[in-house]
Amino acid sequence: MQLLPEGRLDDLLRMHNPWWTSGSAPTAGSRTLPRPVDGVLIEGVGPVLLSGPRRSGKTSTLMRLVEAEMRRGRAPRRIAYVPFDHPLVRLAPPTQVVDHAIKTLDRSGPALLLLDGFQALPDWPRHLSELLEKHAGERLIAAVSSRPEPGEVSCEVLHLPPMRFREFCSLRGLPDLQAPGLDLLDADVPPADRAEDYFFNRALDPLLADYLVRGGFPQAVLESDPVAGRECIREGVVARALFQDLPGVAGVQKFGDLQRVLLSALLHGGAPIPIELFAENLDLDRQTATRYLDHLSRLHLITSLRNHAAATERSRPRVHPVDPGLPNALLERGAAVLARPVERRALLTGVVVSHVEDFARSRGLDIGYFREGEAEADVVLVTPEGPVPILIVDREEVGEAEAAAVDRVMKKMRATTAFVLSRAQPRRRQAVSFFENVIHLPAAYFLYALRP
Repeated sequence: MQLLPEGRLDDLLRMHNPWWTSGSAPTAGSRTLPRPVDGVLIEGVGPVLLSGPRRSGKTSTLMRLVEAEMRRGRAPRRIAYVPFDHPLVRLAPPTQVVDHAIKTLDRSGPALLLLDGFQALPDWPRHLSELLEKHAGERLIAAVSSRPEPGEVSCEVLHLPPMRFREFCSLRGLPDLQAPGLDLLDADVPPADRAEDYFFNRALDPLLADYLVRGGFPQAVLESDPVAGRECIREGVVARALFQDLPGVAGVQKFGDLQRVLLSALLHGGAPIPIELFAENLDLDRQTATRYLDHLSRLHLITSLRNHAAATERSRPRVHPVDPGLPNALLERGAAVLARPVERRALLTGVVVSHVEDFARSRGLDIGYFREGEAEADVVLVTPEGPVPILIVDREEVGEAEAAAVDRVMKKMRATTAFVLSRAQPRRRQAVSFFENVIHLPAAYFLYALRP
């Protein structure tokens, strides 16, 4: 007995592939700005796994790809979109669904198969591998709201995070500043006064404050009511990740425990977490607490950094949200958070972590933090040539105390280059004299100019 008759599957596919009938491109992707991965998808030819959190724009990205392919001459009946997070679609085995979709297509050339919400399938990496092997002649793109483990999938993996600061500025109406790109491995940066011109005269600083409150989930940013934006994050991002995606990712059913771990981790504000005490306070054992933090990382809710200092401190991870909108929504905070220095700095540090992580991922590098004695770096980019520490000073003035702090870190880590990110004031046009190999920039400029 078939739980999903072929006739009903036909109806579902026609409903989600309106271009089969109309012959025109979908409009869903046109309502949002293009994302950096668009060009990679459009120009690519092989299979791709598009991975990112809920509400980061994966479906809109797929719809823009449909539009681009049709503009390039691909026949509408050679494109099939299958929403695997639809409850009816999940009544049939994934191979049966994809096979049936292919049978309905124009077979004059390879098909473009877009498998959305694929994380809804239990053990989805295995199903994806089977489909990739069976339909090697077609172009297959799967979108998931979870991160695969290394080696789980045999195709290119593209990460689609919430909007980064540069994208946020564009969506909020700031014209492209034509700022030169910043490469952490070859930092050819403008003089400090030029960076400050961007920072002040072109409104990057107020936009960064807005970004720290709203975050980068497109739907939440477009909400005129900030309360509704936070509700969108709670329900559309976190609730769906925990209650819909988690069982397929890890087979976990104790959603309440995961939620408590997430809230407790966010309340730490990026401070090192002693796992034993953290687990004890949550009435969990150490192994379970560590595993739950890993699940939350796989769901694209948090980033966990390990200490690159003494081995005795490696068990104290620092946990940061993947987007500043997450803690503000879950911890019921509004714009008043900007007036609380500790919480504002925690948000800014999380944003720097997410942007540097994108840069590191694009180059196959790792990131962490450093803490040993009085030497401390908020973020460390780990490269074959040596570590690049990044220190964040979310204050108006930067002086000799910060110079001493970066000197301690560089000596402890034997680093040859370091970044110091701060808030500056228009009245101060001269950069603090650190050392020749320390790059001091306004945080807003750093985030805007950094390129993956």
